[in-house]
Amino acid sequence: MDKLRPYIDLIESFLSNQIDALKFESAYLKLFKNDASGWSGAEYNSLNDLFGDVDSFCADPKLRDTGDLDEAQLRQSARLALERLSAQGNR
Repeated sequence: MDKLRPYIDLIESFLSNQIDALKFESAYLKLFKNDASGWSGAEYNSLNDLFGDVDSFCADPKLRDTGDLDEAQLRQSARLALERLSAQGNR
């Protein structure tokens, strides 16, 4: 659970509106790309799924294409990832 803590804290900060979507995007991409932890398959899948959604996030509706996520969709993805990570951390 300790190695998941930075991700859980970051996601919780985003979901509780302590940080906005752009800060979350930047922080999550940096955290994930620089993480050399050995993840289980389930942990990696949860983190990588969220990475893909963060990468698909587009804050500007004028620039958003099909397949891009808006902030509400990103929050939904983050909420799902948090549920999955929390469940995995409690095993």
